[in-house]
This record gives sequence, C-alpha cells and structure tokens, in this order.
Amino acid sequence: MKKDYKIVVADIDRTLRDRGYDFGEINRKAMQELHKRGVLIGLASGRPLWQHLLEHAEEWKLGFQFDFIIGLNGGEIYDSRKNETVKLNPLMPDTIKEIIIGMEPTQCNPFIYREGYMLARWDDELLQASAKRNQNESRVVKNVEEFWEEPVGKIMYRTHSAEEMDETVVPLAKTLENDTFFCFKTRVDLLEFQDRRNNKGNAVQEFCKANNIDMADVMAFGDAENDLEMMKMAGYSVCLCNGMKENKEIADAVTEYPAHEDGFGRWLFDHYL
Repeated sequence: MKKDYKIVVADIDRTLRDRGYDFGEINRKAMQELHKRGVLIGLASGRPLWQHLLEHAEEWKLGFQFDFIIGLNGGEIYDSRKNETVKLNPLMPDTIKEIIIGMEPTQCNPFIYREGYMLARWDDELLQASAKRNQNESRVVKNVEEFWEEPVGKIMYRTHSAEEMDETVVPLAKTLENDTFFCFKTRVDLLEFQDRRNNKGNAVQEFCKANNIDMADVMAFGDAENDLEMMKMAGYSVCLCNGMKENKEIADAVTEYPAHEDGFGRWLFDHYL
C-alpha cells in the first residue's frame, strides 16, 4: 500500500478487542508506530465518553492520548488537542417516548445512558451483566416517564439471543423508523435507536473539517452496523474477520485475524506499516 493516511480511526469492541480479552501487545505496538509517524489516531465507540473512553490510552499503556474520541456513535466528539467536546443531535423527549411506547409489545428492556449511569425499565440479568462489564452504575426507573425527562444520545435494547432479536425486536423496530430516527444492530443481541444525523462517519468528517483533512486521507477499522457509514466515507476501510457480513462486503480489506488475536495490529504491520 503506497498511500500515507493522515488519520487511522477504529471502533473498540470486537475491533480493537473482544469481550473477555484485553487490548493486545501487537495492537499497542501498531498504534505506537502510527503515532511515531505522525498519524492522528481516533477511537469511535457507541459508548458515551464518560464510560471510561478517555482512560483507554493509559489503560492500554500507549504513552499518549488519542487525538480524538467519538462517543455515542457520533453523538459526541472529543478533540484531545483542543480539550474540547462537542455533543450532537440527541433524541428529544417526544421521540424517546415514541420509541419506548412503540417497543412495548416486544417486552424487551430499554436501556439509556445518563451522565454517569445507565437507566433501565426493570432489573434483569442483562442489565446486571452490562453494568458489570462496563463498570458503571445501573438504575431502574420508578415510572416509565423518567425515560423522557431529558434528551438522550440513544436507546438500546438487549435480547437473550440472536433469534429473539431477529424474530421479535428488529421487525417491530423497523416499523417505527422515520425521518428523525433509525435503528441498527451493534451486536447480534443488541439494537440501538438514535438520531439519523448521527453516525461515526459524520463525526469523523466533523473532526476532519476542523483540522483541514480530507476524508480520503482516513483509514477506518470496524466490524458492526454502526461502523458502516464510517467505513463507507473513509478513504480506506478494513473490517475485522469476526465482523458482520455487511461490513465485509463494503470494506476494502478484511483482516486475517479476529479482534481477540490483535487483528487490527497484525493487519497494519502486514499490509501498511
């Protein structure tokens, strides 16, 4: 590969690491080499910034902070060089109500993020597992109206299986979509609703505009539906081999190794660095 890219941006979960696995040494060395060469490095996550995203650089022992971090699938953009955070297009109360009431026939538990904690309709093993995995507090609403007391970045629905998601949750969710919001899967058992204007690709583009960088100079790594726009808009896109079929189909390349085997770093060393 001859082109030198100015930005490398990557999703986190199932791209830089997988559930139950730590961030690997080859990934670390690849990021350090990119940084050494002057490449700007970004994270693009579906999780909110407050959920430890700014701590990953130290946790992964990189020796530097990421140049930018995208949270909430493009609803938040943190520019570390300016120490500025921009928040974009949250779901408004009327929209939150429309979605949560509309999804009630699925009997699936809605989750939303509030600053510092996660809020759900009732306590169950899926809520407890998510709170433990992400090391954040979880709370249960006293009444359903609490969900739409203030705007939120997104609404999530988790299921016990991929079959429950595809047979029960997705079909109803798709009937609710309109010009304001849409839904997508980020895992086989996780569906999210958010504002149509927000996606990781648009957020990367906002960072590029602010720094006079063309999207053609961006290399993006992802694995799931919420990475699609970022991968389509980037100058070059790479899907992890453990990624979804749709992502592999639109990617310029697919890694030889999965996320839990440092597929990101191995691909960079084998094909770019």
